[in-house]
Amino acid sequence: MFRLLATDIDDTLLAHDGSLPKANREALRKLHEEGITIVFCSGRSDLSIRTIAQGILEPDDDEYYIAFNGALIVTAGTRTTVARRFVTMTAIGVLADYARDHGLHLQGYSGDDFVVNAGSVVADRYAEATKTRYQVSDDLTAALPEGSPKLLFIGENAHLTRHRAAIASLNETLPAEHRFVTMFSKPHYLEIVATGVHKGNALVRLAGILGIRHEETLAVGDGENDAEMIRAAGTGVAVANAHDAARAAADEVLASSADDGVMGEIARRFFG
Repeated sequence: MFRLLATDIDDTLLAHDGSLPKANREALRKLHEEGITIVFCSGRSDLSIRTIAQGILEPDDDEYYIAFNGALIVTAGTRTTVARRFVTMTAIGVLADYARDHGLHLQGYSGDDFVVNAGSVVADRYAEATKTRYQVSDDLTAALPEGSPKLLFIGENAHLTRHRAAIASLNETLPAEHRFVTMFSKPHYLEIVATGVHKGNALVRLAGILGIRHEETLAVGDGENDAEMIRAAGTGVAVANAHDAARAAADEVLASSADDGVMGEIARRFFG
């Protein structure tokens, strides 16, 4: 029997157009009423997750948000930090230099806001999409003195793909405690998190804190950044239109996608 359901948000819970299908909302509400711990997982900030999740469940501390691809775990009600691990100031400095030298959009996160290396229509669109605010700073290390849960390069997929290997190679200049990994959460979002940070490790850690056994956890997602979470769960599933990495990690590939109300299929197949 499953006691915990971890779900990605974009293109898993939310439809392709950003809407929340009624079937997904109703299935999660019913599962929560039956005592299932619901964990919303995303590359988004916990504040941005909350704007989506509160339309499904009234925020309470028996629900959890795994934010920034696993860098931060908080309770839904009081937003109490359960665990965190940030990209260090040293790594931010190296990555900010690379972004400046190559004209790339780079942003980090401080509290509920994000900090961007240059103001642009890209920053405006991101703020609108995530319902967050931003500051502009040409010195991200000074603007992010505690580090950042993640950094985000935004641009055309082909352009970011060309830079990805070079960005990853910057690790060779850093001591182990300052190293990072790269992943695409969307084709135009290249994410940077500290080494060892991913949704899978966060899920395992949270389940351990809650005393939920591995085999009692189920995770569902669609993206490259969901693969570790899908693999780490007792049962990992991918939506029908998932990225190849998510499909390869999954124990089951579903017949439906977010647009089809995939949570209804999950409820029937795994919680019926």
